[in-house]
Amino acid sequence: MTSFNPFREIIPIPEAEKLFQMSHTAVMKTSVRGTSENVPPLLRMRRKEATRIELLSKELRSRLFRIVEEFPRLDSETINAYYVEILDLSYNINELKKTLGSITGTAEVVWKIKREHLGNAWRADSVIDAKFIRRSAFGRMKSVIMQLNERLQFLERVRQEMRLLPGIDLNQPIFCIAGYPNVGKSSLVNTITDATPEIGVYPFTTKEVTLGHLKIPIFGSKDAIKPLTNIVLQIVDTPGILDRPLTERNQIELRALAAIKTLATAIVFIFDFSQYEALQAQINLLNQIIDEFSHVPLLLIGSKSDLLTEEQHADFSQFWKKNFPQKEIKLLSMRDKETIIDIFINFFHSNETKIVKVMTQRAEPWIDSK
Repeated sequence: MTSFNPFREIIPIPEAEKLFQMSHTAVMKTSVRGTSENVPPLLRMRRKEATRIELLSKELRSRLFRIVEEFPRLDSETINAYYVEILDLSYNINELKKTLGSITGTAEVVWKIKREHLGNAWRADSVIDAKFIRRSAFGRMKSVIMQLNERLQFLERVRQEMRLLPGIDLNQPIFCIAGYPNVGKSSLVNTITDATPEIGVYPFTTKEVTLGHLKIPIFGSKDAIKPLTNIVLQIVDTPGILDRPLTERNQIELRALAAIKTLATAIVFIFDFSQYEALQAQINLLNQIIDEFSHVPLLLIGSKSDLLTEEQHADFSQFWKKNFPQKEIKLLSMRDKETIIDIFINFFHSNETKIVKVMTQRAEPWIDSK
């Protein structure tokens, strides 16, 4: 299936020294027309050095503009809002925009340096003077490029770290797995997905992001045995979220909320009754999810049922009825692959209309801009 991460399309961004040297080497290897032996030496040297100034400015400007053009526009009208949220959390989008703007500004400075030296090269009084003017132009161009070094390193760091995030296809449903830390989110994704899940890491953390895929059969009628086609369900494992105010949440928790906010066409909340010390925190967190994402279909799963005694199963049933009397939850083992898959398939078909509606709302702004 199509997997889109716009940062994977950006070529590596070189440091300033390398960027200049690549451009300089390309120019110095280029033969200059009109500099044959039958041309007077001074005219030959004027043309040669002036052309080199012109070529180096073109090479540098082309490489700088390519860096800016290959970077995706940093707004949710152009790329998935998920990447915009992660970028802003990790690097500050305004800072990124300023950095990209300074790259464009430097390209314009290179063009001005070329203009200032080109006429002088054509009017050089001697062969030595023509070489001196060209070297002066090259030196100034290199100086302004070197001033970009930290900014180029910054953009390359952004490129490298953002490209590690799993690619998302907005044309297919996305189920975000949410819950308290260590409730079994990753285990669920690894259990039910057909192929090896795609693994990435969030910028500035070692927390893995897992994206798995599950095929949902679509039948032409209730009596049909063979499906007409399959819808590929994307299942995103988000980092654990703690029960605390938004202002106190760390970067990992904020990225989890960003994934749910910008990606989820359905939310799978996993509740772990075996974490007795965190039961109230999980209740509070679930209530926050219900309040904030009331428009998104919600599937509730109680995990690690294989670790609970019969008495604990009964206790959990009473506990759930007391706190969420109107919400149905499936208590099961994260290793029970067939049961979990059946639950996902039935949930999708039961909520298909709502899921498609949310998916359309999430996808349309991005699709329209392509």
